[in-house]
Amino acid sequence: MTKCCGARSCSCTVTAGPGTTVDGDGSPTNPYVISAGAGTPTALGVTDTPTVDLALTGTGSAADPYDVSATVRLDPAPPGGGTNLLEAGPDGLYVECADVRGCFSAGDGAAYDPATGEISARVSADAGNTVTIGADGGLYAPPGGAGASVVTAGDTTTVDTTVSGSGAAGDPYIVSSDVIVDPAPPGGGTNLLQAGPDGLYVECADVRTCLVAGTGIDYDAATGTISAEPGAATVVQAGTGVTVTGTGSAADPYEVSATPPTTGCGLDGDGTAGAPLAAAVAAWPYPCDVDANAGNVYCDTTGQLRSDPRGSITFLQDQQILSPADLVVPTPEDTEVATHVLDVPNPDPCRPAFVIMEAEVDADFNLPPGAGAALGIATDEMSYLRNSGSTAILDTHIQGTKVVNGGTIPPGGTLTFTLSIRMGRGSGGATYNRVQSFLRAFVIVL
Repeated sequence: MTKCCGARSCSCTVTAGPGTTVDGDGSPTNPYVISAGAGTPTALGVTDTPTVDLALTGTGSAADPYDVSATVRLDPAPPGGGTNLLEAGPDGLYVECADVRGCFSAGDGAAYDPATGEISARVSADAGNTVTIGADGGLYAPPGGAGASVVTAGDTTTVDTTVSGSGAAGDPYIVSSDVIVDPAPPGGGTNLLQAGPDGLYVECADVRTCLVAGTGIDYDAATGTISAEPGAATVVQAGTGVTVTGTGSAADPYEVSATPPTTGCGLDGDGTAGAPLAAAVAAWPYPCDVDANAGNVYCDTTGQLRSDPRGSITFLQDQQILSPADLVVPTPEDTEVATHVLDVPNPDPCRPAFVIMEAEVDADFNLPPGAGAALGIATDEMSYLRNSGSTAILDTHIQGTKVVNGGTIPPGGTLTFTLSIRMGRGSGGATYNRVQSFLRAFVIVL
């Protein structure tokens, strides 16, 4: 080792690092002595996780070293809501079969023993079941025997079915059917349908017995020939509006003719091909198209012809007089001071009506010198008065009229109209003591 010091004090510098100490001055008589563990211990900490819990003891010195230990964390309430099957013992973590077996249960066709964990097939005890456990330990269903297919006969009201045989290979099932022929039909007659060795049949000879000859008819039931009876007279009678001539013989055959009808008001023609019956109408005298503009003609329940409902114009008027005790004219414009309500009916039960509403309002004012007042219908200020003189003006009035509404009323319906009477710009102690209004309705149905 290279020497840096002689008999004198050493000029080399030795500095203690973390966890060490330095003694002496580096001379032969007092050399440097470097020691570990007497300095500041190394810092050590632990951090837990969701699955491991760490513990730290000791100070990190030689006499009291650090001791780090870890313990596995077991969830006391697993998120699925069940019991935690993992356990911790003196020799470590474990999960035993006895704990896991409780997680299973048997469904249809299976048997399960949670004590031993044995799973096996479960054979039904229902009657007729031939499935068993075979010699090789598997499920086994023997062919034929009690487990073979069963065939039964099902009859209906028209077919009789029979089943023979046992279904075995040497004696197979045989299904046969016979049509049932009703021996006594519900009508009380004889059943014409018959069953023979080659199938069902109905013959003409059987059907011919169902017919008999009536007046003027000759019928041969043996051959089925139908003909007019010789010498039978045909009678033809005339009904209303018909004439019959002739005797019905070959030389004088019957002739049937229609009698021309008698026509009244509104009908033309005689009902013949050359002059068919038609409505008697006038020529369309208007310049517009008849197809697009003409009304209709209808037939009522008594057979009379009717036109479209007649048009009408109805006038309705209502007066209202209010006499307040000198009320102050409001200062804000368009202030409602009264209303007038009128119900306007549509007299036509068939068509909507068009209504034109006209309102008239008359108000009396007392105006001291310098006072002013305005009168309005709805939101429309109609007139304004101001006393510019030096004496009071008493019971002066403003009168105005206005068309206030137009619209339609459904058939048979009613329109409720409300007139808003308004005043404003009241000043100088202006008052009013009378408000008269008229509502006029023009109801038009076309």
